[in-house]
Amino acid sequence: MQNFSFVDETLDINLTHTYNLSIQAGLNGLSFCVFDPLINKYTALTNLSFNKELTFDDFLDELEKTLENADLLNYTYKTVKLIWVTSKTTLIPDVFFNKTQVKKQFELNHKLDEYDEIHYKKLHFNDTNSIFAIPSQVASLFKRKYKNISFYNQNIPWINYVIDHYHSERKKVFVNIHNDFIDILVCQDDKILLCNNFQIKTASDLLYFILYTYEQLNLNKETDELIISGFIQKKSDEFEKLKDFLPHVKFEKPSEEFVYSYTFKTIPLHTFSNLFNLQHCE
Repeated sequence: MQNFSFVDETLDINLTHTYNLSIQAGLNGLSFCVFDPLINKYTALTNLSFNKELTFDDFLDELEKTLENADLLNYTYKTVKLIWVTSKTTLIPDVFFNKTQVKKQFELNHKLDEYDEIHYKKLHFNDTNSIFAIPSQVASLFKRKYKNISFYNQNIPWINYVIDHYHSERKKVFVNIHNDFIDILVCQDDKILLCNNFQIKTASDLLYFILYTYEQLNLNKETDELIISGFIQKKSDEFEKLKDFLPHVKFEKPSEEFVYSYTFKTIPLHTFSNLFNLQHCE
């Protein structure tokens, strides 16, 4: 996605200490938005993409420069929340969760790299915890920048929003698309039937893993709805291929609980749904 920055005229830089800053970062770039709780409105949205071929050290340099040079990132905010986009996440029910054993529980599903650090957050529902890893160098950059920062992964606002807003006796499939992997969530009522992620490189990979999920869970391609969000365009080949196989596919709509600046109207808001829905997270 191209770089952009939209700022509503209602944003007052003298009042940023009353605003909430939400940031989403990953190896491919950084996005952020500013929320004014007084008027319940998102007043700024910025996307900055990085070169996909960067080494990790070069990525850290680029991230540090971005944090220094992006004007809106250099004010004081009431709250600061960061989503680190990563496939290295796992869900653990409360009955099995142990704060002193989070590393061991995380490593049941993922390899913990030498410079990774473990974080966890409790979800809104079913007494479930999300454990995830962030490179310590990345976490340190943000901690130095914002003393009051809280860390999340992309699944936390996504799952919270899905469970809170999509109640149906029918099974529903949700897919959140990132640059090189997808998260897939299957729900019925307020229960999670599946939560997993898959590495993808092509549109065929995307289609394969979605259809594979339908097959493994005995879902009905003709009736069970697919709701997608993240980095996919409405007129893309990927979306057209999905429609060929799944007639009930649609994009996630932005939460109606918030007001969005008119300056965002040229941007598909489903791309940044996790960033916006981070506002719901404690």
